Amino acid sequence: MRPKTGLAGLCGAIVLSTCCAACASPADQLRPRVAEAAREHATSALHQLQTVTPLTQETLTRAITEIPRNENRVGGTVLIRKDVPAGGKYTAQYAFVALIGDGFTGGAYEQLALRLCVTYTGDLSRPGAVEMADLTCPPGLPGPDNGVPVEQEIKLAG
Repeated sequence: MRPKTGLAGLCGAIVLSTCCAACASPADQLRPRVAEAAREHATSALHQLQTVTPLTQETLTRAITEIPRNENRVGGTVLIRKDVPAGGKYTAQYAFVALIGDGFTGGAYEQLALRLCVTYTGDLSRPGAVEMADLTCPPGLPGPDNGVPVEQEIKLAG
């Protein structure tokens, strides 16, 4: 490759990447931040369930129902289902909605909402051993109560 050709190709790539970043829609720019926020809520819930002490049916049931409702954002967390038998394996399922707004486009403030559904499983005989996995979101879950629709459902791994 001749030096001039290589330099021209590099300059073209820089211009193209700069143009694409500048031309991305506000929703495209918000999407990674919103997805990260939803995943952080799920990870925080996992940590809360892993640290329940003493681990009994009563303390675990209380912890499951007290997972934060994502107070700083409307429509944040929904407990879909819980099953906490007196002994053995337990399950808790949640839908986490993250909503972030930023910037103005054509005079309009952009907001984006994404949903992440997760199931947590563990065993009352094994404190701290909680597993987290993707869950297909059931139909009919509420979105944010400010009217912003949930654009899409995401998974734990992005």
